[in-house]
Amino acid sequence: MTKSVSVVMATFNSGPILEKALKSVRNQIYDQKKVEIVVADGGSTDGTVEIIKKFGGRVISEKTGGPESAKAVALRYAKNEIILEIDCDNILPNKNWLKTMVGVMETESSITGCYTWRYRHNPKDKILNRYFALIGANDPVAFFLGRTDRQSYLDDQWSLLGKVADKGRYFLVEFNKNDIPTLGANGFLIRRKLLNQARVDEKHFFHIDVNCDLIKKGYCKYAVVKNDIIHDSGEGFVEFFLKRKRYMEDLYLRDLSKRRYLLYDKRKDQKKILVYVFYSLTLILPTIFAIRGYLKKKDPAWFLHPIVCWLIMVIYALSVINWQAWNYLGILRRKFNR
Repeated sequence: MTKSVSVVMATFNSGPILEKALKSVRNQIYDQKKVEIVVADGGSTDGTVEIIKKFGGRVISEKTGGPESAKAVALRYAKNEIILEIDCDNILPNKNWLKTMVGVMETESSITGCYTWRYRHNPKDKILNRYFALIGANDPVAFFLGRTDRQSYLDDQWSLLGKVADKGRYFLVEFNKNDIPTLGANGFLIRRKLLNQARVDEKHFFHIDVNCDLIKKGYCKYAVVKNDIIHDSGEGFVEFFLKRKRYMEDLYLRDLSKRRYLLYDKRKDQKKILVYVFYSLTLILPTIFAIRGYLKKKDPAWFLHPIVCWLIMVIYALSVINWQAWNYLGILRRKFNR
């Protein structure tokens, strides 16, 4: 019996890329009567709402001000057995993608969810998209710390976190509650009845935190399917680095007290971060990595690595300094207002 699927998304002026994403959902060889699309929209004015309705999606208006909390709004209205979390820039790469992924969920009844092993690498894509696909992440810090959920193209064998068993079409992985990758987005399927056991309200929803909740409760088995998904961010360099700055300030530093998952844990990662700073400043080791990658899969996008590592280091450092300065000013203000 075919399982029902709720596609849950958040949008704001997503335009043409959203149309590609929703078209790829509706083109799936899957009983579309069992596929609902639920989209939380933050007040788009560029035709996004009309595109959602064109593909039979349900539009939920929201004013949370953030993509993660917006997903929580959409999730409240999802009613099917399996939740497929995709972003507006995720495109399902072939017509059998959903059938394959749900098939693994049916085969492995004990797993919490499943996702793809890689991001699709398209030699004709924009250079940033190719770089992200090649390293398996859009954040070199996560890659350096070994906490990405996708495999880089440098390796043909499993080199990610978790206790793994190769099942042929997919890997069966069991994660340790003390060492969790950045799970939960970009083509991620999860059982709704389990998802609702995590903290999924607007104030606490963040895709990695949600899986952290579940793994700590013992729902620690996932399937990593040996296929890929297209992540077409369409960003230029300026847009990408501004987005990472907002991510650090809004989703990490500002809501630090609400986060259950920490990409950087001060107790055990301080030395690793210092090594990353040295790694980025020298430019030598990132360049050696890029050369190794290029020899493995010939794409000049590998050589963005030293540049991106260095710039991310600077942006994150400035964000942390700014956050600490404002916190210190707040402490002083409260002290003198007593």
